[in-house]
Amino acid sequence: MAAAGHDDAASSRAETLRRQAERAFRSGRADEAHRIAVRALTEAGRTTDSRALLLEHLGRYLDAGSTSWEHDYFEQSLAELDPNALPHERIRVLCSSGLAGLRRGRTDDGVRLLHEAAELAREADDAELETVVCTVVAEAALTLGTLDESLHRTRRARRLGIESRQHHLVVRSYFNEARATYLRTGNVADAARIRGAGLAYAAEHGELATEEGNTLRLALIEDLIEAGRWPEADDLLNDPAPHERHGSLNEVEEALVRAWLQSWRSREPDPAPSLVRLVATSSPLHEAYFLSLALAAAARLGDHAAVEELTGRALLLADGHLAPPSSGLYVIDALASAIHAQTAGPRPPMLHPDTAPDRLLEALESVYARVRHHVAAPYELTDGVVAVARAEAAHAGAREQVEAEHWDTAIWIFRRTHARARLVHALLGRVAAYERGDDRAAALLDEAERIAVSMGAEPYVERIARLREPRRPDRPSDRAPVARRPPPASSASPADLTPRQRQVIARLAEGRTDREIAEELRLSVRTVNAHVAQLLTRLGLRNRAEAAGWYYRSENGRGEEHGASG
Repeated sequence: MAAAGHDDAASSRAETLRRQAERAFRSGRADEAHRIAVRALTEAGRTTDSRALLLEHLGRYLDAGSTSWEHDYFEQSLAELDPNALPHERIRVLCSSGLAGLRRGRTDDGVRLLHEAAELAREADDAELETVVCTVVAEAALTLGTLDESLHRTRRARRLGIESRQHHLVVRSYFNEARATYLRTGNVADAARIRGAGLAYAAEHGELATEEGNTLRLALIEDLIEAGRWPEADDLLNDPAPHERHGSLNEVEEALVRAWLQSWRSREPDPAPSLVRLVATSSPLHEAYFLSLALAAAARLGDHAAVEELTGRALLLADGHLAPPSSGLYVIDALASAIHAQTAGPRPPMLHPDTAPDRLLEALESVYARVRHHVAAPYELTDGVVAVARAEAAHAGAREQVEAEHWDTAIWIFRRTHARARLVHALLGRVAAYERGDDRAAALLDEAERIAVSMGAEPYVERIARLREPRRPDRPSDRAPVARRPPPASSASPADLTPRQRQVIARLAEGRTDREIAEELRLSVRTVNAHVAQLLTRLGLRNRAEAAGWYYRSENGRGEEHGASG
């Protein structure tokens, strides 16, 4: 009896800790949730029926804070799952394990587990349970690009959710339907219409302040920004109705969406956002999405330090495992913004060879090919983003005919998809390739001006005015690829560099690769990449050869840094 009482007390403590962990996780504190769940598992011991559920929790919490996935709590959870466990516990473990399989590239296993969960939910004849499972399976199908199944499951989840009065899941169904419709048609207006209907449902049923309501609101704001309906986006961003915060992700997303809109409107947003910090505080599973927003804003704002840091993050994601494959869409968007930053200004903000427009385009094309291989959805808007990136990279390489063809493709796609903000950018890119006074350019300028004025896009309105001015012989062309001009001679001295930078440039001057430098200095290759990029930027140099020449010309340059400490 005493032993039984002890087991009951341990189970009670484990359940209390499990609930604490779940509350911490829902508040965006995944690391804290993981620590609490480990304590709960210790309390539960080897005999309790809740071990499988606790292991499922551990898997979710650790996945939210890491993308290395060296652990696999989900496999252990499946192994310890009692066949006689309650249906909702079995279904939860199956759903989480299935989603984890998709993230790890085990698509067949993931889909099998999710379908097993859906069949169990149907057999349980429980509308609430089936609503949850239909929602999960719909979202999984969405990440794989199987849009017909996603739409079928989403609409079934909505019907069941309305019947069982699970209004938060009904709101979520509108978000999922808009996403699937948008990926199928590429039409931003369609997505905005569906999400607008969802927001009206949320308001009617008191769901605006929930996590699902807030997420839907932010997604609708993004649709409105893309569609050029900025006054409506402003109204939603500045809505006086109280929106509860649901952890750091909601807050980070709202801050980034606000910065994204401000960057379309002005070069000097107030207050200036810390874009790097916002991305750094996000969940790894959301990093690609947040990175796409932040890098787009940084590129338009001319925040060169943020562009450099965020581009490094984007290249790391491009080199890694895309989890799920559809996250590659956000990596493509981020790399396209990096290419824009490199080609839009009088001088590229990043001088490391890996960030040359053609090299960035290679990384983008690689991700684009992988997404197309794994995902069946059309993703038409992404085709337009890729066309813009190709056009801007072609401009940097003075390939004018190729550039014009890519701008024409982008314009055609953005007109079809009603992505009016992106359309203005593409129109002006194409206009700048024409000679001044060309009637075709004038027609495109008129179209761009109508859209830009209606949106209140001040940077675009100013650029349109410049493009309408007669070109003076003493004034450089709006399209002059000034990034290819030779940089001025650097007046910096070795004393202007940090000890570590002096170590790096000394070895770089000897012709060593970044990997060789990293091994000798016991650094990561990416850290050496960053040091080289900072060196080139600080010294005003374009490439490693110029850096080696500067090193040997400097008065203290010859071989003195090999013994320096960093």
